[in-house]
Amino acid sequence: MGRSTWKYEQHDKQREAQKRIHPLWRGVGCVMILVLGAAGYAFAEWFLVANQVNNWLPIPVTVLQVPFAPWFPAGGIFKLGVAVVFMIISFGLLSIVYAVLFPPKLGEYDVPPLKRRPRRRR
Repeated sequence: MGRSTWKYEQHDKQREAQKRIHPLWRGVGCVMILVLGAAGYAFAEWFLVANQVNNWLPIPVTVLQVPFAPWFPAGGIFKLGVAVVFMIISFGLLSIVYAVLFPPKLGEYDVPPLKRRPRRRR
């Protein structure tokens, strides 16, 4: 008998079909990287202009025009840094919101949470 019977073979095929992710959902991650990157760069652009007007943070000139890359546009490396920080923070917030909206479900091989027994008194 064993796992080579028809019934178990059908069960394995169903389980494998459930594990597969729809190809559309694979592309969501790529689109999210592009959208978060563009949003981060736009935020960095806005931040530099607003910081110049409101003087929130004193940014030295050497940070805006780095000496080791004079061909890079003024503030370009700073914009990329702010964009990366924005991307990391926004991805973290999206992950937290997703985890709250769609909590993980126990699967076939997961162990259920331990039940606490009341302590015995001596």
